[in-house]
Amino acid sequence: MSRVRRVPGLALVASAAIGVAAVDRAGRLDAPQVAPDAPGVLDAPAALPPTVSDLAVTSTAWYCPGVPLGGKGYDGSDHGGRAIVANPTDDELTGIVTRYVDGSTPQTNTITVPPRDKVVVDLDRGVDGRYASALIELTGVNGAGGAVVEQRADFPAGESYQPCANAPSAAWYFADGFTASDSEEDLVLTNPLVDATVINVRFVTKDGERAPSPLQGFVLPPQSLSVIKIAEQGARGEELVGVEIRAQSGAFIAARAQHYLGTGRLGYTLKLGAPGAHTDWWVVTGNYAGEPAEQIDIFNPGEKDALVSVLFSGSEAVTAQPLSLVVPAHRVVSVSMANVAGLPESDFVVSLSVLEGDPVVVEHVVTRQLEENAATSVDLALPSAMAATKWRSAIGADGGRERALLVFNITGVDATASVASIGPAGRLPAAGLESIALPAGRPVHVSVPRGLDLLQYEVTATQPVLVVRMVPRLTGVGGKDIVPALPVLGGSSQSEPFP
Repeated sequence: MSRVRRVPGLALVASAAIGVAAVDRAGRLDAPQVAPDAPGVLDAPAALPPTVSDLAVTSTAWYCPGVPLGGKGYDGSDHGGRAIVANPTDDELTGIVTRYVDGSTPQTNTITVPPRDKVVVDLDRGVDGRYASALIELTGVNGAGGAVVEQRADFPAGESYQPCANAPSAAWYFADGFTASDSEEDLVLTNPLVDATVINVRFVTKDGERAPSPLQGFVLPPQSLSVIKIAEQGARGEELVGVEIRAQSGAFIAARAQHYLGTGRLGYTLKLGAPGAHTDWWVVTGNYAGEPAEQIDIFNPGEKDALVSVLFSGSEAVTAQPLSLVVPAHRVVSVSMANVAGLPESDFVVSLSVLEGDPVVVEHVVTRQLEENAATSVDLALPSAMAATKWRSAIGADGGRERALLVFNITGVDATASVASIGPAGRLPAAGLESIALPAGRPVHVSVPRGLDLLQYEVTATQPVLVVRMVPRLTGVGGKDIVPALPVLGGSSQSEPFP
């Protein structure tokens, strides 16, 4: 693909046709220093969303970003959440769970996870506050396969799933945010370190970039959880809020809790931010069936404007022409699918590549009309660096679930994939899912046959792929939560099929 020349005024054209949140320029923070004693901080792949490693290690640390508790004195049952700790190995795992609650001291307990089994940890049990997060430190993980830890956040508007982070980061980014119609956006920040972390928070709206003085030099106390309500920081009634959080020193975990209450969005999500910006991203979950409200938000937290190529593909029915966008430094460009001609009412994928300038962060938002209401889903796009031949999931899939998985072959070579079920009997091929055709460049949805319940599972492919799960919401607005699986990076087993 030829490089696109930067044309003066192109950013203004993008603003009129697609939508750009304009901001003022401001000086950047000094590069933060990561504390070397942060558990797991030196082991995780740099600046990637959650992954798994099959390398032989003595221990791993997982950081669950948080679940809502309902506030002080709340005694209901529709707030809370749990961590799902899955052990695919042939050896028993032991672990220490440290829970952080805003306004309270940390609580610690131990867990044991039998071989090829999983344990559910109630993160809300016996604690009182607005949110609870957790650090889960496991020992016994070895080269036979690494454990997977994910969380489920429960809220009256619906549950939300999220893989737990591998390590704290010195910076976190959110391309999308929403406070219109009194919708609530909370930043849930955990400092698991023994020293205080000092952060600076900036956010972008249609009126420009802001750095509220109370959020500059904001202190995250040692081993604590803090909550920042975006609407109370001058961003009330906004349909687009990009957020950058950077530490002056140390590292932390950042999640965004969203309760959507109108202006085209309904439901609840609680998701990790992006720990880093990248030059190549994939949105593999595009689906314009029924013409939902669907958009891609591109945030440039860097100093240089980013020239971004946006390509639409996935089938012969996709005839949309490529887009060339300038995403100015410290700004967000929002691309509405309604403004892209040539998208069929079917699946499509989008690749976004920075041709010039600084790396970006990409999120994908869909609000789909259901029979009785509407449901909003938000998913972080997947960096190309996450593509792998093996993926793992702690979240199970019941038999008979349609379109439970989406597997996307990013290469130009046709491939096949297999699903293995992991349970007391071992790691076994899942009946009916032993050989799934993966045409080059096509998203493939995988349904789970009736009578086959996957408690935890692996997807193994003959070429690098991206894997996303469609998890039904059983409460609240309904619909599906879009959740990436975890790629297995590192170790010789990455390229080996399961037995």
